[in-house]
Amino acid sequence: MYKQLSRLMFALGATTANAEGFCVAPVAGSEAHLPVEFEQPYRIATSPRIVPGFDGLIVKALNRHELYEFNGSSLSLMEDDFPHVWGFAFEHGIHIRPDGEAFGFGSRPRVIFHLGSNASNWEPIESTRGYAGAFFDQGAGSVYWQASSSMQLERIKADGISREVDLPEFNGDHTVSVRTISEISGALALTGPRSSTPSQSSSMWFRPLGSEWVRTLVDLPDGHRLLSTFQDAQVDVSNGIVRVFPFNNAFEPLIFRFSEQGLQFVSSLPAGIWRYHPSSQNWVGRSGPWVELKETSFAFWKEEAEKLAPQFLVLGPSETEARLVSGLLSAGEARGQSVFYHPEPIIMIEAMPIFVRSERGFMFLDGVQAVGIEALRYEKIGIHPSMKTIGELNIIQSELGVFVLSDDLSLRRIDNFPAENPWPHEVIIEYVETWQTYIIIDRRSGEIHVSKDMQSFSTVESEQRINASVGVLLEPTSVLVVGEDRLYAVTQDCASQ
Repeated sequence: MYKQLSRLMFALGATTANAEGFCVAPVAGSEAHLPVEFEQPYRIATSPRIVPGFDGLIVKALNRHELYEFNGSSLSLMEDDFPHVWGFAFEHGIHIRPDGEAFGFGSRPRVIFHLGSNASNWEPIESTRGYAGAFFDQGAGSVYWQASSSMQLERIKADGISREVDLPEFNGDHTVSVRTISEISGALALTGPRSSTPSQSSSMWFRPLGSEWVRTLVDLPDGHRLLSTFQDAQVDVSNGIVRVFPFNNAFEPLIFRFSEQGLQFVSSLPAGIWRYHPSSQNWVGRSGPWVELKETSFAFWKEEAEKLAPQFLVLGPSETEARLVSGLLSAGEARGQSVFYHPEPIIMIEAMPIFVRSERGFMFLDGVQAVGIEALRYEKIGIHPSMKTIGELNIIQSELGVFVLSDDLSLRRIDNFPAENPWPHEVIIEYVETWQTYIIIDRRSGEIHVSKDMQSFSTVESEQRINASVGVLLEPTSVLVVGEDRLYAVTQDCASQ
């Protein structure tokens, strides 16, 4: 009786706002086609992206090898040659220049496409048809490509015209990546083997603009590897120091000193997750294993495994050596004979300190020291909390509830939040900027709730159970969600429904 009364009071407290103006409508063209889609309808639309040349939200039908465009109310098959899903062209083959123009690395058909800044159609560059390989210089916005593995690399600029270029070769390896860095008026290049899996490069080169390529000797410690590509790497330049943080965290960040004499290797940092904190200009790293064995088993005996717990490090502005954060132990969960560490231990929130997940709760880094906060211990905020900025609020969400973290690091629990035990994997919270509204999806009940301020909530009336969110289309504003049988749209355009 007490539980029934409690749930009734909880429901009353969660419906104090007005949900008029929102509705849930089926998305035309989003019906399940394959048996697996009837069982798992989220497979109808995955990997949402905004793609140059298209007005809608582009999604991938996971098991169909097809792309679809969501225009706010319907889903339509994309039948253009590009983008497409083959060869990961949709995920990794779209490269945007600083001026808004774009190149697309096609796989089927195997040709490089070009999209002008004011164009709406991707056009094939016929001279590249059947190309052997290509890579993109994010700094200059140029594409380098080879017609075959035995032919010289050529460069395509914004005008789509290709010209041969002189790039380094080393011990039979061709250049595999180039990155122009405007702050040092030059470019970096890597040589190495062409491989479908990331492998370390064989050499690194630097060329001042208008000059010749010169090899930069990179004397790495044992066990460290020269990164495989500059693609999506973060390059930090300040006070004559160049620091390169690879996108693939299996490779070590590199630090160089830049002068009139060229580029000189200084040191490398431990491989791992590295995050930049703009307000302090610090880089924070987490290095070490993601899984740690408690003991090692042999045929007739067991012995305690070597302890290799992860470590946290801080690299200050213009520094070349990272400092260890002493006394900070990473959050881990014991399962059987192993300890699994959290995959995202470093949390960056704008205008807030650097937070890390420790053994006992969230802590923040003050210089190189971790400071505990009593209110952010796990027994108060939940064993598996998430922390992120959603809209204008810093939200902590866990099985114990949803909390708002203020700038002074005080914590307020949202007592009338419209879902009990809102585990982050069970309750989805999104903010739609154009509506200035929070959208809450409770996968267990299948209900959608809305709120302007995360203080009062109302339920959007719907006969359909909703269990996931795909993405938000800004114009016309519509939230693409997953129902039990197909896709639906949360919209304010209810008159046409």
